[in-house]
Amino acid sequence: MSNILNYSIIGLEDFNISFEKYCTPCEIQKYCKYGKNEPFTVVINCSDLNRAKEKVKFDQLQKLQKTEDVSVTYEELVRKVKINLQNIFSQIWQDKVKAQKEEIRCLDTSKVDAMLVAQQGQDWWQDFNSTMKAINGECEKII
Repeated sequence: MSNILNYSIIGLEDFNISFEKYCTPCEIQKYCKYGKNEPFTVVINCSDLNRAKEKVKFDQLQKLQKTEDVSVTYEELVRKVKINLQNIFSQIWQDKVKAQKEEIRCLDTSKVDAMLVAQQGQDWWQDFNSTMKAINGECEKII
């Protein structure tokens, strides 16, 4: 797991991901609203994460019910469902991190060179992804 990106439990089912240590590596970051005094954070709720997984499961089940033979049982259909956590984590990344361009200027191609943004974004995504895997593991223990 990342040694830069930190997460902590802030409620029964809530986790806070702090980008505090990311405020220093990027030179343009000094212009951001968030800095060392008030670091950029993302709150992840286990219920939201589980709802996203259930939605993927439901959508896949609906598709399978249309394509599979009628004799296939519900349990067999459920076994065929594959939930891609990467897609769910990617959507969270898009909605909660990448969309916050004023807070995270290092990921804004209109403010920083596109090649630097691509590299920075890839590094941050890898850290975020491994952090989300850890949070998902914790959420599965809770629920």
